[in-house]
This record gives sequence, structure tokens and C-alpha cells, in this order.
Amino acid sequence: MDHSSARFLERAHWLSYLGLIPFVIGMLLMILLHDTRLVAEAIHDYAAIILTFVGAIHWGRALNNGDTAQMSFSVIPSLIAWCSLFLDPREGLPVTAAAFVMLLVFERNLYLEIDWFKRLRTRITILVCTLLSVSWFYI
Repeated sequence: MDHSSARFLERAHWLSYLGLIPFVIGMLLMILLHDTRLVAEAIHDYAAIILTFVGAIHWGRALNNGDTAQMSFSVIPSLIAWCSLFLDPREGLPVTAAAFVMLLVFERNLYLEIDWFKRLRTRITILVCTLLSVSWFYI
């Protein structure tokens, strides 16, 4: 599969940024509404879902390269996400933000052959953590 074709890259970028929409809308609602409990819970739930999704990327890579360590690591984000759901969003949002950063740090030595993906993941992670932090501020 040609991961560097213009169409593939464009689609990957568009889909990644579209995935930010619930975070952006949630953050705006947190800023604008007086009672933010339900919105905070929705943002927290979505962050847990996306954290699980990002962890699954490593499962898929492990299936391709046979790396059992990477496969084992791939379930950690979903376990952190699930555990965070037992927390109030005031504590859960920072936990999920920290887990996104942990994933990014873990990935620094992976995907060396896919430079555009590393850059995209870094930008998306920074945006997600910023949106989660601003949302957390308004709880």
C-alpha cells in the first residue's frame, strides 16, 4: 500500500482533523454553558473512545510485524480509558490527556518510515490535549 500517495495523505489528514470536532464542540459548550456536567462527561467519554482507537493502531501494526510487545502495549490505552471512566471528568480529563501524551512518547521510535504520520499524530495529540485542558478548566 502506498502510504505516501497524495490522496491517501489528504484522506488521513481530513479524517484526523474531523475526529477533533466533538472535542471542539464540547470545549465551546463548556465555555458557553453554565451547567457543564453533561458536556464534560460527553467529552470524557469521547476522549476514552479515541484513546482506545489510537491504541488499536498498535494492535494493527503488531498484526503486520509480529511484534508481541507492541501488541501487548496496544491494550494499555483502552484499559486506561476504561479506568478513567470511573472518575469524575475533573480527574478523568487529565488522565486521558496524560495517556495521549504517553502514547505519543511511546510512538517516538516507531513509524520512523512514515514521517508524515509522526507529524500528524504529534499535531493531533497537541490539539486534543489543548482542547481537553481548556474543557477541564471550565468544569
